[in-house]
Amino acid sequence: MTAAPSRTRSPRTASPESEIASAPTIAPPVRRRKWLIALGAALVATSALGGAAVLGLVDDREQVVALARDVPFGQTLTSQDLTTVRVAADPVVATVPGERLQDMVGQVAGAPLHTGELLTEAKVDAEQLPAAGQHLVALSLRPSQIPAQGLRVGDIVQVVSTPGEGGEVPTELPPSVTATVARVGEPDVDGITVVDVQTPATDGPVLAARVATGRIAVVVTSPGES
Repeated sequence: MTAAPSRTRSPRTASPESEIASAPTIAPPVRRRKWLIALGAALVATSALGGAAVLGLVDDREQVVALARDVPFGQTLTSQDLTTVRVAADPVVATVPGERLQDMVGQVAGAPLHTGELLTEAKVDAEQLPAAGQHLVALSLRPSQIPAQGLRVGDIVQVVSTPGEGGEVPTELPPSVTATVARVGEPDVDGITVVDVQTPATDGPVLAARVATGRIAVVVTSPGES
């Protein structure tokens, strides 16, 4: 009996698509850039330190009184003249705390005050001038009419009448008026200094008339406050 021929199973050929689908996925190697990580950490630390420094500066600032506008010498301060600002001032720098702004209202400018300038106690005078029974007279003085050390508030002075340039030297004691220095202005471009003095009301008109001639000199007889 003749055996039936055997059938040989031919191998199945895989399609290209199935080979690609069945191929294992290989993740690309991760390259850790350590220097980038270190740089990021350094930037974060620097930002944190910078923020802390800024906060420290803010905390160190104090609110103080400053000028909101120019105030001429001798004018009484109003609330519109003053404002408050925050500054990090050195402890040796004289300032007026912001909470004392209203205390400065009504004070008199003892010198020309300028916008943005920090106010100090030394730049103002609480006393309203002239005092009762006194006259306030302005002396316009050249450097040659006052002592080289200058004048200070509180100085007791004699305003002496002089013969003027080319005049004869008096043989008798020249007339004079006693006064107290109330304020001293800043010299102008010509070196002229305006000084306010208080004198008894009986002498005020006499002194003003002598000042108008320009023939006066100031003699300090008693020093005032430093």
